[in-house]
Amino acid sequence: MPSRIHITAVSLLVVLLAACTGSKPMAKRAGKLDQAGMYAEAAEMYLGAVQRNKQNIDAKIGLKKNAQLVLDDRLSDFFKSVAMGGDRRTAVNTYLEAMSYRDRVQRMGVMLEVPDHYKADFDRVKGEHLMDLYEQGQDLLERQDYGGAERLFAEIAKLEPNYKDANSLQAVAYLEPLYQAGMADLQAGLYRKAYDEFDRILKKDAGYKDAAHLRQEAVTKGQYSIAVVPFTSSNKRTDIASRIQAHVMTGLTQTRDPFLRIVDRENMERILEEQRLGMSGVVDEQTAVQVGNLMGAQAVLMGTLIDYREEPGQLRRGTKEAFESYRVQKTNKETGEKYFETRYRQARYAEYYQEHKVVVSMSYRLVSLETGEVLMSQVVDREAKDHMYYAAYDGNVDGLMPAKNGVVDLSGSARREMRALFAAPRTIKPITTLSSELLNTMSTAVANSIQQDLKNRLP
Repeated sequence: MPSRIHITAVSLLVVLLAACTGSKPMAKRAGKLDQAGMYAEAAEMYLGAVQRNKQNIDAKIGLKKNAQLVLDDRLSDFFKSVAMGGDRRTAVNTYLEAMSYRDRVQRMGVMLEVPDHYKADFDRVKGEHLMDLYEQGQDLLERQDYGGAERLFAEIAKLEPNYKDANSLQAVAYLEPLYQAGMADLQAGLYRKAYDEFDRILKKDAGYKDAAHLRQEAVTKGQYSIAVVPFTSSNKRTDIASRIQAHVMTGLTQTRDPFLRIVDRENMERILEEQRLGMSGVVDEQTAVQVGNLMGAQAVLMGTLIDYREEPGQLRRGTKEAFESYRVQKTNKETGEKYFETRYRQARYAEYYQEHKVVVSMSYRLVSLETGEVLMSQVVDREAKDHMYYAAYDGNVDGLMPAKNGVVDLSGSARREMRALFAAPRTIKPITTLSSELLNTMSTAVANSIQQDLKNRLP
């Protein structure tokens, strides 16, 4: 029997030949291989011919004859393995490879024969092989070799999807090491890591043991509460400071970190009012810590607006020299034939430019109420701007040409640049829109930075 490497090489050769050879020439080459007794090579060549033209009857006849011989060889190898009591896995795989070859040929419309006794032998050997795998998998589970057990039960599922409780045991082999790791991390105080492990379990099996309860226990023990006290302003823009604070709170909530809890805003405002702190504002660290403790938080976030500027730009107008093309009809003196000549006259068009900009600068600190440590302290500077830059002309824009050094500039790049200006948008974002976008993006960045820092600090 030809080796697999040899057959693979032949298959590759057939593919390469198919790229530059028609069906009939390939069938003729296959016939010569058949006459030489090289039936495995002939079968591959015939298969390539049929793939190129399924109506090639001669190729199908040759394929049926030679492919049957190849299939018989493979089935014979399977029979020998069974008869000699060889490795059951090898026997099963040999039969499956033979059936895969048969199916490959039959997809071309050529039927091959497999005697019934081969199927009976396969079912018996497969049953014995499945039992071997099942017992080995159970043994590995008992020895807590979960990786090895999972591989064996996965092999069973591939051969027989509903074999006994192999699917359940495969799940156990995957889930149990996660469960044990989660238990160990929970006891060690590695709450975030334990949460992730129990979460992976629940995504696979929502009812596995008490994983749901343990995941919640990890959250309860590891959750970190932050009180976001009213942000202050050093430039009397308390409205902007309040908007930034609201955006930061929203950003922290949207991180969806189960270990990060933001103290309820209504509860915070109630406490501020009760303690008569809301009238003057929380302006120093001592007052902020007092409020945070009253809220039962573990840390307090304070922010100060340092600078906020809105810089609306004025619309500026300028003019540029250009040339407008026009056509003049002329007559050829020798032939009397009329033709058109393109000429250029000087022109001027208008350019408009406007830019809006918003600038903001703020500082924030996250202070631990348990240790008094400043966990984070940063200054954030951001700006947002938008502009419009376009051109306008009262005449024929399509005939307008750019000017350079007082003459027409016929270069394609100059024309494209000028056309882009005439087609440019004539709108600009309002200052209010830029302000909202800037405060939102800046606050989201602050929230993400805080969340990432806490994620690194909390195990």
